[in-house]
This record gives sequence, C-alpha cells and structure tokens, in this order.
Amino acid sequence: MAKSLLDQHQLKAVAKLFDLLAEPTRLDILQNLKKAPLSVGQIVDATNAKQSNISKQLGILHDAGLLKRERQGNLIFYSIADPMIFDLCALVCGKLRKDAESQLALIRSLGK
Repeated sequence: MAKSLLDQHQLKAVAKLFDLLAEPTRLDILQNLKKAPLSVGQIVDATNAKQSNISKQLGILHDAGLLKRERQGNLIFYSIADPMIFDLCALVCGKLRKDAESQLALIRSLGK
C-alpha cells in the first residue's frame, strides 16, 4: 500500500470530521467564531438558534477538538481551537463556487 493512502482508521476519522461539519448550525457557529471568541448568549444571538441547540452543538464541536472554551466569571467563551478548519471550508466553498460558475456558463451558452 502506498504511503499516501489512508488506512481504515484514518478514513474513519476523516469521515467523522466531514460528518461533524455536515450540520449547518455547527458551520454557522464556526463561521461566527472565526471573527472572535463569543459567549453562548452571543452565539445564540448571532445564529438565531435556540440556546439548547447551540449548547448541544458547542459540546459536540468542543468534544471533537474544534473549539476551546474559557470561563470568564459566569460566562463561558468559545473560540476556534484549530484555524485549519477554515482552510477546509475554503476548499469546499471554492469547489461550490467553481461548480456554480460552470453551471452559469452552461446556462448562458444555452441561451445564445
């Protein structure tokens, strides 16, 4: 087996990360935390989601190692643990943008 190929354990870890990022609320949380650390209440306000759902999603992201948290008085602030996650998001967004541009070009060519 070539060194560049992933073993089954690594493939499962990659699949788990993609599964983790398949939830739109989690992506919304990550997007908002890209700007600055936020408290749970600030994340609720920024996402317009219910506090119970935000707390659940924050726990999942934290347990996965994507977020870190810090207590400041009565508040807990969440921040990005590894900014590499945004590199992955940029790759996916770039692919979606390229696909959309290709579809638009096709539609325009059909209209001529």
